[in-house]
Amino acid sequence: MITIKEKFQQLKKEDKKAFVAYVPYGFPSVRHTKDILLTLQGSGVDIVELGIPFSDPVSDGPVIQEATSIALKNGANTKNLFVTLNKIKKDIKVPLALMTYYNPVFRFGIDNFFKSMNKAGVSGILTVDLPIDEASEYIKKAKKHKIETIFFVTPVTPLDRAKKIIKASGGFVYYISVTGTTGVREISYEALASHIGQLKKNTTLPVCVGFGVHTKEQFASICKFSDGAIVGSAIVKFIKENHKKRNFLDELKKYVKSLKPN
Repeated sequence: MITIKEKFQQLKKEDKKAFVAYVPYGFPSVRHTKDILLTLQGSGVDIVELGIPFSDPVSDGPVIQEATSIALKNGANTKNLFVTLNKIKKDIKVPLALMTYYNPVFRFGIDNFFKSMNKAGVSGILTVDLPIDEASEYIKKAKKHKIETIFFVTPVTPLDRAKKIIKASGGFVYYISVTGTTGVREISYEALASHIGQLKKNTTLPVCVGFGVHTKEQFASICKFSDGAIVGSAIVKFIKENHKKRNFLDELKKYVKSLKPN
């Protein structure tokens, strides 16, 4: 399994942009995890963000909140996550990043968490509610275990703070397209292009855009000025509405392919 950094180097050589897909672990069930990850991989997704279900997902919109609530009832805890990933790591070729809140990391033990990530072949981590001001130990231990720390920049982040966030980041910088929670949104491309252009003047790291991306047209527009886009709620909604169908995985593959411009 290649790292996120290596994937972006590969994409740059091929003059391509990254398609990053988010799905929660354990939704619609723990046993679906392998099939869904392999389907995303076979659909042309470049990087997968696998969400760790949490009881108080303050940045998530209703679609992902519902999915993670179901996952928690299915036993999708941190311990089971690593058991699952270790069983399937030989089959997963795309880089994986875990998206989480800080509580599961802290409760599992920071050093043990990153050690477990490395063993399971996970490349990066995004911790939604951990500000860089409180992340020194987290970053130090992540580097020790060769884990890329991905941090968030928002439309209201001052440039001086954005520079500090970039400095603490590895893999890529996650730019949140809109203020608020995840979910389907309309996006102001002019403002977005301006903000990302400013960021890219201050870093050699790729900058990818998430929150609100749910159509091929949005994906294409965003990739004109960014290094990739993250699609989450739209994929989770599709899984919710179709996972009981006999041909679910084939339909999921077609749907995910339809989101990425040729």
